[in-house]
Amino acid sequence: MQDERRILIAELNARPGCESDVQATLAEYGKHVRLEPGNEVFECYCTEDNSRRFIVYEIYKNEAAFKAHLGAPENAEVNNKLAALTEGGSSLTFLSAFE
Repeated sequence: MQDERRILIAELNARPGCESDVQATLAEYGKHVRLEPGNEVFECYCTEDNSRRFIVYEIYKNEAAFKAHLGAPENAEVNNKLAALTEGGSSLTFLSAFE
């Protein structure tokens, strides 16, 4: 049986001096995302060797749940806020389970 979940890693870099603002923004947003019906995981990290580098690990029940997440007004709001706090935009890596 094929895994229908949508699994991804989002990576972003805080502008110098904006690390705590990025962390606070992601932490607050995570509270909202974890309440979305199709969200299974939303975990935020910063890398041990670079406090400006943030990683968000996300799992959604399926493609429809992921699209609902993307279409939520809070998603646009947080992306606009993060755009001012980060540099280089964010990159998304989608993962597929093979076991």
